[in-house]
Amino acid sequence: MRAEDRDWQIYHIIAEKSEIPVDEICRMTGTEEHIIEESLERLQRYSLISRKNDTCTAKSIQEILISAELKQAMKDSPIYMEDGVIKVRKEGGDE
Repeated sequence: MRAEDRDWQIYHIIAEKSEIPVDEICRMTGTEEHIIEESLERLQRYSLISRKNDTCTAKSIQEILISAELKQAMKDSPIYMEDGVIKVRKEGGDE
């Protein structure tokens, strides 16, 4: 299966549930955890999901749009968005 197809499959599984642990995604897809983790990393990078420990949730349309707008408008800004929370970078660039 292509990575894009797997990402889409995993995204729909996460979106269908309000919260879902990574091991349940592995069971539902029959896929090894390291492959699932690669997809989850991409989905997080594209701001489609958020994770807390081993639990994944799909972001709302509003969160996705705000996150995309913040990324574009504030590339050099000390403000960033993480897990739906707007934060300020510490001096020196450490988050």
